[in-house]
Amino acid sequence: MHSRKAIALASFVFTYLFFFEYIPPFRSVHIPYDLPGFHYPLADYAFQRLRQGHFPLWDPTIYAGMSFVGNIQAALFYPPTWIMFLFNWGRERLSYQSMEDLQIAHVWLGFFLCYLWLRGKRLAELPCVLGAGVFAYSGYMCTQLQHFGLVGAYIWMPLALWGVDQAVERRSWRPLWKVAAASALAFLAGYPPTWVAFAMVVGVYSLAGAWRGKAATGTIAAIAFSLVLCAVQLLPTWETTALRQPEDHYGLGIKDWDMILSYALPNFFNFGLNIPVLTNPGKDYFYLGVPALLGLPFLILCRRRFRELVPSLAILAATLVVAINPYDIVENVIQHSTLLPDIVRAWYFLAGVTLAFAALTAYALDDFLARKARPAPAWLMPLSASLMALWALYELNRWKSQSFAAGWPSGVYLLITLAIFGVGLYAFRAEKPGRRRIRMAVALILFVGVDYKAFGTSKRFDAGSGDAQRWSFTSFPGMMPDVYQQLRDGLGTHRIVVDFDTGPLPDDFRHIGLITPQGFDPLLTTPFRKMVQAYGRFRTDRMFEVDADNYDAMRLFGVKYVISSEYSPAFPKLKDNPHYRLMGSTPTFYRVYEYLDAQPPYSWEGGAVTEVERLRWDPENRTFRVRNPAGGKLALHEQFFPGWTATIDGKPAVVESWAGAFQAVAVPAGEHTVEFRYRSRLLGVGAGISLVALIGLGFWIRVCGSVPTLPRPER
Repeated sequence: MHSRKAIALASFVFTYLFFFEYIPPFRSVHIPYDLPGFHYPLADYAFQRLRQGHFPLWDPTIYAGMSFVGNIQAALFYPPTWIMFLFNWGRERLSYQSMEDLQIAHVWLGFFLCYLWLRGKRLAELPCVLGAGVFAYSGYMCTQLQHFGLVGAYIWMPLALWGVDQAVERRSWRPLWKVAAASALAFLAGYPPTWVAFAMVVGVYSLAGAWRGKAATGTIAAIAFSLVLCAVQLLPTWETTALRQPEDHYGLGIKDWDMILSYALPNFFNFGLNIPVLTNPGKDYFYLGVPALLGLPFLILCRRRFRELVPSLAILAATLVVAINPYDIVENVIQHSTLLPDIVRAWYFLAGVTLAFAALTAYALDDFLARKARPAPAWLMPLSASLMALWALYELNRWKSQSFAAGWPSGVYLLITLAIFGVGLYAFRAEKPGRRRIRMAVALILFVGVDYKAFGTSKRFDAGSGDAQRWSFTSFPGMMPDVYQQLRDGLGTHRIVVDFDTGPLPDDFRHIGLITPQGFDPLLTTPFRKMVQAYGRFRTDRMFEVDADNYDAMRLFGVKYVISSEYSPAFPKLKDNPHYRLMGSTPTFYRVYEYLDAQPPYSWEGGAVTEVERLRWDPENRTFRVRNPAGGKLALHEQFFPGWTATIDGKPAVVESWAGAFQAVAVPAGEHTVEFRYRSRLLGVGAGISLVALIGLGFWIRVCGSVPTLPRPER
């Protein structure tokens, strides 16, 4: 127990030092791409709504409105998300630094869980630390830092495998609560394709080990129970995705064979921050590190322990098959399903590859260290430690100047590092237990840590210079404050179209409460897609643009403002168009044009002159007073998701689809109060199911804790 606490504390400090340039007070870079551009706006929107005293059910900011509670990638029910909210509660908005800190905390937790899993196999301390380092600090984790849901699912894999090992060892289903808890957390982290990889990894592992029939059956049952735990998220997601057209993103599998070199050579593809962005497009960094590359050859000598290696080898083989798709085997299987092509992604099964290498590395090094060694000369350990210190300083200096050799020449770094590490490992093995041996173990760990850091941090795939965008309710970069204030004066009542060539990202509007018919989210519904295709043009599978000359589209989407710049091809159309007025008197990067014939995102459909007065305009509630002499339809230009209801003078009214993707209600003649209201129909049911399941999980954990662990002799 004391060893676990020491490892937990030491690894926490190590993780801070590993990412020191991402964290105050030394912060000089930030995690870029999807974390600030996609995940952070979702989390910030939820945080702001909660601080305002409202549970975030509906998101009006993009795609003319969409379900928020049903958007699984928001990770709204993922417990660490709420811990992050708690630490930010006194702030006006969620700090991006806190989201980066949470990602880095996931790295630490992933290391510690992997260490506990490997120690549960009765492997020696140093091999477990180095194996867990392969899992947490090698290329895969560093590459995926920008993906919140992926990292959130990945780090729980060792916990599940630990539970399987304990169940097999005890011949009892009780420890499988770890599988259920890990699976639920992996699912709630918000990225189903990685959860699918998680489920396959755990299932294959249980099936390949001892007690395989009962272990696999119990594991499958535990994973099924985890989905019951997740009902609070699963049911609203199922409710909303019924409108979404499945996407086949599996592809043909990974056919880029130079990816293997990225696992072996530390800088085969150069991702330095000083390297042009277009260098090595479509390439990735998966460097396993010297413990794996030096240790794996020793597996050949582990014949007597082959049965122990089978589960990890099975994970490696199964995930590689799904990732590579040899002879189109996987594609031919999943194409017969409407669900699997949507949630099976070849790329994300590489998580299982790194996990398998972590275990195999620990086994290989444990076997090497357990073998008898001849006494080493007294000078070998200090010489080895000196070499490690000098080479580590050299690598840190190269890291600071971003001046590593790339391609095949990077193999020179690898050979030198392997040689120094190998000598150090031999000296460690030859040394008798004691303080000198402990100091050598620390030196080996730090040496490997520096190697991981030098090639895996402050790189183009996980670092951007300086701070991420800091959001404000009073200023917007590249825009005059008075123009920005005019946009905010109409908060939530008029939508904005952005020019994708130079304009801001639509998802960023979640930070400041502005709304747009555009966006970037996989929850793009089929009805809305069809509407957009009739009035706009898709540039990608999720991003579309609306021509400023298409006035019908402007009115349908409730657009009042267009944001562009003089560097955009669309700028001349706005500049000379009499239907638009340039806002502001001082030229800025962003040019904001007001559409003079704009209509709000609601309208009346009927022959008689009618007065429609807006009384309330909240994300989940829209209330109007309607005065009309002949009756007609009041249309809300908001996406019609399951869960929208309407009342007229407090009495239920039928909501019908309008214009293909929006909604309307028939209003009789006279003066009436009409309310549109969104509530997920399955959220309450899901919450009740999850609560009961959570209580059951608590009893399950308690029962497991009362059962003693059967002793297994040390080797």
